[in-house]
Amino acid sequence: MGRSKAREGNKRNETKRNRSSINESSKDEEKQLMHLKLMGWRHFPVNIDRLSHVRVLLLGAGTLGCEVARLLMTWGVRKLTVVDSGSVVMSDLAKQSLYIDKDCGVPRVSAIAPHLKERCPAVEVESIQLEIPMPGHPVSSSKMASVLDDCKHLQTLVAANDAIFLLTDTWESRWLPTLLCSSENKIAISALLGHDSYLVMRHGAGPGTSGGTDEVTTQKLSTENALGHQRLGCCFCNDTASLINPISYETLPGLTSVASGKAVELFARMLHHPDEIRAPGDTAGTETEHQLGLLPHQLRGSLPKCDLFVELNNSSVNCTACSVAVLSEYRRRGLDFVMQAINYPAYLKDFTGISDSKRPDTCPKIPPNISVNSDKISDVRCLLLGAGTLGCDVARILMDCGVRKITVVDSGHVVVSNLARQSLYTSDDRGAPKATAILRHLVERCPSVDAQGIKMEIPMPGHPVSPGEAAGVLQDCERLKELVLSHDAIFLLTDTRESRWLPTLLCTNENKIAITAALGYDSYLVMRHGAGPGISCEASSVVTAIDKMSTEDALGRQRLGCYFCNDVIAPVDSVSNRTLDQQCTVTRPGLASIASGRAADLFRRMLHHPDGIHAPGEIAGTGSGHEHGLLPHQMRGSLSQYNILTLLGYSSSNCTACSHAVLYQYRRRGMDFVMQVINEPTYLEDLTGLTELMKSASCSQVEWVDEIDEDDFVEV
Repeated sequence: MGRSKAREGNKRNETKRNRSSINESSKDEEKQLMHLKLMGWRHFPVNIDRLSHVRVLLLGAGTLGCEVARLLMTWGVRKLTVVDSGSVVMSDLAKQSLYIDKDCGVPRVSAIAPHLKERCPAVEVESIQLEIPMPGHPVSSSKMASVLDDCKHLQTLVAANDAIFLLTDTWESRWLPTLLCSSENKIAISALLGHDSYLVMRHGAGPGTSGGTDEVTTQKLSTENALGHQRLGCCFCNDTASLINPISYETLPGLTSVASGKAVELFARMLHHPDEIRAPGDTAGTETEHQLGLLPHQLRGSLPKCDLFVELNNSSVNCTACSVAVLSEYRRRGLDFVMQAINYPAYLKDFTGISDSKRPDTCPKIPPNISVNSDKISDVRCLLLGAGTLGCDVARILMDCGVRKITVVDSGHVVVSNLARQSLYTSDDRGAPKATAILRHLVERCPSVDAQGIKMEIPMPGHPVSPGEAAGVLQDCERLKELVLSHDAIFLLTDTRESRWLPTLLCTNENKIAITAALGYDSYLVMRHGAGPGISCEASSVVTAIDKMSTEDALGRQRLGCYFCNDVIAPVDSVSNRTLDQQCTVTRPGLASIASGRAADLFRRMLHHPDGIHAPGEIAGTGSGHEHGLLPHQMRGSLSQYNILTLLGYSSSNCTACSHAVLYQYRRRGMDFVMQVINEPTYLEDLTGLTELMKSASCSQVEWVDEIDEDDFVEV
């Protein structure tokens, strides 16, 4: 009797533990989906149920596969199947955002699943080790049965999933999935990387039939889709030569992040369009009422040219993957047709009638003779202010660039709701300070990195402190000053506008490289701050040096502006009075990856420019004589309009962070000046003349149009 009661008690305890575990997992999932719900409250209704049930197949678990998988989870996708045939290698750890050193030698499909679940326990991941059969790669008779099985397996996978991402590292490995997606009418997204350029596109829908039945195999295929629209092309529709692409090449660090962010955002936009796969392709300038903006067909971009093109191409009658002739033959002969394409390199070219002309270079190969100063990159000391979504991505991409000295400053802790968004953290880091948690993950990906973490709150203007807090805040100011002094480049990646003020002032005063990356809901800003002012004469004393500050930099060029140069109000407390739903900054999930890739690449190009911080700002389309490409001052991009603007702005005489009036007071009074700015919200406006400017505007009845909220560009 006693034993029976004991067993019943154990069962009850086990049931309680299971319920507790289920409840905890449910709460974690609610937290992870909160930013999507906030998007619904503030911007447009995200179809969370559709996203959570859509089945996504990722072909490729390498650099693109890791980033796309993580971003899909951030969008609420919970059913993933990953296909890959390779293993994790040490040289790719900095590039591939999910793997760590202990994964080396392990098949990527085995390694990726636990890392995805570490960030999102609710995700269901099926991992499949599979070599995708490729046309023009003949197989021996002994391997014929195995390759045929692989073809059948891929057939089954495409049929069982709703959307397929083509992320493999060879051109020809995308042919069979493209053919299958066209035949099965499945959503297909391709992301292709060149050395410094990328292509992201959605494939068009499969052909409709000229008859009225669903028996498509017995009907004549149409050049239109089932809605009667002309079919959009696939990634092979511009291909006019063989499918074989044997040349391998390195891609610029940051390119993968930009392409992956664009690919996932294109998928999410497509899923929210009423016509989904059959939606026509929008072009730049097209009017759209949808809150997610345009739905383009193809996006082509270049890092060194700082450009983005929205293109539209219809299905080609000679396409080797989606033309009516190829699909008809596949549906008639099945895998016999596929095996013939595999074993006879010229078969598809002959069958479709394409000429022997050279295929357009969709992704240009690595240009020759581009010099990279590896020693300079490895020795540069980078200070990252912010270890959140942007901080994680920027740190990882910097290591891929070759940076080996990184210091990270942050005051927050890792929380469950940000695990999928912040690429380096896992559930094991829950509650840990981000400044210390990030170090372990950086070393796991690059054992040679010299990383330091500092848990510190950055003092902010307009955030008055009590007499009891003053000593601690002053100590933080001095510590930040020492950090800026001891580093060569500072990245401003914090989550409030005002927390960027003191670092901006210090960087300008010390003439340090400063890079800002900031996010809005569907737009981003990436910019390099201008150099500090030069001295107009030989100064024999500090006082003379203050009085003789020049409007130009040390090379005699007009100073470029900083992050605050366009402001007409001083940075103030933007946090304390926020309502509950405003306390989380909402951005589209792919935005941070795009901005991070741009920021790291801008820094790399700046480091290789002969004038460094003094380099003049360049505008897209003007051309650049430098081998590493254009070096703009500011880049502003939009996911709604799919554009990128390169802007140029000079230092403002009324700037609250880099103007002569502010620098003069800081150099004369030091931290007393900073503490006054912190404690008196209107002091900066009075000092820089903004108060008088606003009074004049009010008297003149000038209507100020504020197109962008002051907290529109912040990090999550």
